Amino acid sequence: MFLKNIKTTSPLSIVFFIAFALLFWCLPIFTNKLTAVYAHAFFSAITIFILGLLLPLLQSVGLNNLIYEKDVIKKNSLVLAPVFLLLGTPFIIQADSWIISFFLLFYLNILFSAYQKDRPFSQVFNANFLLAIIALFYSDILLLFPLFIVTFLTFQNMSWRSMLISLIGLALPFLFYWVYTFLLDQTFIFNTPTFKLVSLSIPTINTLSYAEISWFSIVIVILLLSFLELVFWMYKKSIRSRKSFFIILAYFILLLFINIDNSYYLLLTPISIIVANFFVYSKQKRLTEILFFLFLLASVYYRISI
Repeated sequence: MFLKNIKTTSPLSIVFFIAFALLFWCLPIFTNKLTAVYAHAFFSAITIFILGLLLPLLQSVGLNNLIYEKDVIKKNSLVLAPVFLLLGTPFIIQADSWIISFFLLFYLNILFSAYQKDRPFSQVFNANFLLAIIALFYSDILLLFPLFIVTFLTFQNMSWRSMLISLIGLALPFLFYWVYTFLLDQTFIFNTPTFKLVSLSIPTINTLSYAEISWFSIVIVILLLSFLELVFWMYKKSIRSRKSFFIILAYFILLLFINIDNSYYLLLTPISIIVANFFVYSKQKRLTEILFFLFLLASVYYRISI
């Protein structure tokens, strides 16, 4: 079945996944006009179509490679990439979230690269410098700064030098921006981050279509099983993998306090990793095959029904 085919990284599996990703993104325009599906306040429909095709696809592949290269999930496969895309099924015109989530992938990669480094000063600077650049456009992203602290305490390579370098890396983009506005006699504009839990609006059954009910139902079941799988079998993972999952869970919690438009999309990165871990490691092979197939069908049905 589909899940079995993507548990390898053969060239055929890669081609199969890319073809599926392209087809999956184009599903809504089979039943609707392009301008009706991808209408956006600032970008043209074709721009949103291209961004929505490229950024999630690149992020899914990049996230897949990152997790296996950093030994978070040791079994090399393509499972994580389609999981990320399928979990993003409801997100059609979230341009800001696509861009932020894509660049945060580089932030995570830098943090995970600090594992077992006695002097990870370049990782410290680069991570916080990148975070500050993103925060210049979306100030709430600064609330992810504690993730750097959690990561380096978990990897046991935190020092006063690392803390000092992190503050320098965080301050430099803002200093450059201030100099730029000063020289051009412009106003320095920066919105203070709002430390507020994302409001969770749960729709009622009466407001959901059959496609939405089907998709949310299967996703809830998969999420519950995925978190249970992680909790019950965490002790069997390697030390690096356990530490990495602790950081991923911290990342998930911090993202709950980031209030930007469609911030739910940012949660897909940590959630996808946890779900992929379930599909890769669960001993209930028949169950995972059935669940993944239902997940795929529900996602396709949802996209066609948009």
